[in-house]
Amino acid sequence: MDIDEALRVVGGYRRYHLTIFILLGVSMFIPVAWQGLSIVFMAWEPPHWCRLDDASTNNISVHIPIVREDNGNVGLSKCTKYVNSSIDYNITTCTNQWTYDNNGYYTVVEQWNLVCQRNYLSELSQTAYHLGCLFSEIVFSYLVDRYGRKMVHIVSNLAISVVGIATAFSNTFITFIVLRTILGMLTVACLNSGLTEIMELFDSKRRAVAGISLEFQWIFCYLTLPILTYYITDWRILQIALSIVSAIFVIYFWILPESPIWLVAAGRHDEAEKLLHQIARWNGVPVDPNTQLLSRPESSLPLKPSADYALSEHDMETPSDNLVTDLVPPAIPVQPRSTSESAARKKRTMSVPLKNLFKDKYLRLYLVICSLLWLANCFVYYALILSTPSLAGNRFINFLIMGFVELPAVFLALYTTQKFGRRIPTCVYHIIAGVPITIVTFIPKTSASGTDLSALIVTLVMISKFAISASFSVVILYAKELFPTNLRGTSSGVCQVLGRIGAILAPMAAYATKTSYYWLPNIIFGFVSIAVGLLTLVLPETSGHPLPQTLEDVHRMATGSRGHHTNDAKSKSTRKEEEEAVEQKQQQNSKSQLNNNSAGAGMVDTR
Repeated sequence: MDIDEALRVVGGYRRYHLTIFILLGVSMFIPVAWQGLSIVFMAWEPPHWCRLDDASTNNISVHIPIVREDNGNVGLSKCTKYVNSSIDYNITTCTNQWTYDNNGYYTVVEQWNLVCQRNYLSELSQTAYHLGCLFSEIVFSYLVDRYGRKMVHIVSNLAISVVGIATAFSNTFITFIVLRTILGMLTVACLNSGLTEIMELFDSKRRAVAGISLEFQWIFCYLTLPILTYYITDWRILQIALSIVSAIFVIYFWILPESPIWLVAAGRHDEAEKLLHQIARWNGVPVDPNTQLLSRPESSLPLKPSADYALSEHDMETPSDNLVTDLVPPAIPVQPRSTSESAARKKRTMSVPLKNLFKDKYLRLYLVICSLLWLANCFVYYALILSTPSLAGNRFINFLIMGFVELPAVFLALYTTQKFGRRIPTCVYHIIAGVPITIVTFIPKTSASGTDLSALIVTLVMISKFAISASFSVVILYAKELFPTNLRGTSSGVCQVLGRIGAILAPMAAYATKTSYYWLPNIIFGFVSIAVGLLTLVLPETSGHPLPQTLEDVHRMATGSRGHHTNDAKSKSTRKEEEEAVEQKQQQNSKSQLNNNSAGAGMVDTR
């Protein structure tokens, strides 16, 4: 049997798979969440004003003008002071010296005075981080295929620990940015290797649920970050604490197995066979140690099979209780597969050239829309997180709330993808994300009567965060189900590159909230989210359909099932037509049989 069928027989949602699922989830999401989002707290900009001499600090408002900032807030000027308030009210800019009201939290902003004309630099460090992620998506993914998922995952975690600790000792801001870029490269290598191995642990029918369920581990790691940052007040110590944990995952060298699918692809069939038997024992699946679970290349088999056999659909869906019997070829109820049909199918599957991704009208359309979906999701998701400090209230609590709203979002995504498919939920989630964040633009911080409307603003932002999180969970799955087998990896890579571009733009949107264009990001968030959501309606529904393997499968899905949610690979109308064709063929066979009988009696039919 092939590797996917072998994984189905020895696997499922059993002890081994759940253990590896948790171990990998923690080891990839801790560095990704902590290193990627910690900048929200490490680059927090505390209230500040021009530094005064000791004699002037008794009455700051006499020496620092009260101004209305670009974003509408009223308070002490951050960048100017009076030249001599006892004589006149002429003002001057600060001379690279500020006083920070940091409540005991020492950040990179205070470390290198990233304020006033330099206040864009903190967001620039996050842009550099995502540029590193983008570079890694393009280049480092090769290492995962070349050297295996396990090795890349462990080495990248160790490297994250080393580079992360080095970041804490940066003596210049340039050094800090360079090391953040390297961290971005390493975290994506860690994420891609771990995610690939998790997906390859499960057979094709269980990968969707496993993929969406990973969101729960992401949320757990996300929620631990504000707790750590609340108690660790110095950014250097915080960076060391967040990085040193990744070194612990070196122990995975002795406890984490390699992906069985990668072993087969690398030609290491004996190791894959041995691993599958270990998985079966760990899961309590009774498999005879002498049973061969994997079919081998013809040259590696001791005996050439006498015929080309394949499991029937019934046997693949409902294996008997005696798994050992199921796995021994002579005891499997089999049906012959046409060699020419199998070869033709394989040829069609492997003959979808890369150029068709851009040449075929359906694939080209899917690639454009899916890329926009990834761009919109990453852009809005990360921009909302990075804008947390600009919201009214405690930044730690706001960050926690943004994490907690993802829990019901993932549950809702799991339910709606099973109940309503992929297309409609994706569209609805994007509209729900876009409308509230657009409304926020037109809500003042206080009403005409003086009522504080901050709570309403925060609530609307959290609704948008909830919806975009649910959308993210669906899009990750949906974007893979639209493309044929041998273009699925390439299309996914293109979409993720566009997603990284969205993440690169997100810090710039967060920076705009500090300027006179503070209203612009919400308008952009709303427009992009709603527009991309409506574009989703052009896509076909994929729920209930097998993953397309050929270009013909893509065309059939596009022309035969758009707008219909089915639980079968064929629409009802198609099945009805086939039933009528079968009935008509039976009638023709009956007539042919009568004609043959007449011919046998000496009468010749010359029609």
